[in-house]
Amino acid sequence: MKNLRIAISAVFGSMWIAASPSAIAQAAPPSPATLFSLSGVYQSIPDGTTLPGGFRNSGSPEQISITPAAREQMKSVDLKDDSWKTCRPVGNFRMMARSGTVMEFLSAGNMFFLLFEDFTHGFMRKVYFGRTHEQRSTQTSDADIPRTKLTWFGDSIGRWENDTIVIDTVDFNEDTWLNDKGVPHSEAMHTVERIRPIRGGEALEYRMTVDDPQMLATPYAYVRYFKKIDREIEDDNCVEEH
Repeated sequence: MKNLRIAISAVFGSMWIAASPSAIAQAAPPSPATLFSLSGVYQSIPDGTTLPGGFRNSGSPEQISITPAAREQMKSVDLKDDSWKTCRPVGNFRMMARSGTVMEFLSAGNMFFLLFEDFTHGFMRKVYFGRTHEQRSTQTSDADIPRTKLTWFGDSIGRWENDTIVIDTVDFNEDTWLNDKGVPHSEAMHTVERIRPIRGGEALEYRMTVDDPQMLATPYAYVRYFKKIDREIEDDNCVEEH
């Protein structure tokens, strides 16, 4: 994992230098010092645990309200195909709600990474500053791929609101579910994540909001808290269930 972090910083740090001046001017990225202050390894606290100050998890992907179209589509779902059981990525909505999630923030120029200890299910998320979703085809390493390319974790654009990182994500593929019950989502799914340091940087507050008019009866939000831990992320190998 250490070598992977070094490679990430080297490769994607150079992307910021090569970015077009016009795109950078549209939305200035945060300073390296600001992102560096969030760098580190964090682990989600268990449900039912309360941090000093009264901070505790709330909400769950299991509590979403779905549309008739989603119920109809679930009739053909086989729970044996769950990504959790077949060692595939599960998407940000489920991953960030999962108990015991361990992740590392890494800063690299005009972007930062969320690198998950459970690399199989969480993979590695890239969050870009200084561009829009519409600029995806010209401002990323996938310059020859149209913006409509859909992925497990979508296209994530970051911005700052005071001390809070706001991550706006679209362009998800339909290969993940919204919860353990097999609730599907469509390509129209849109998530907004808000991450801010609390308790002097000893912890993070994470708020997830998901919207999908085709599959969700109403947008849904949950809150999770992550404590900073003093260790590197390790290898967490997935074993496919049979």
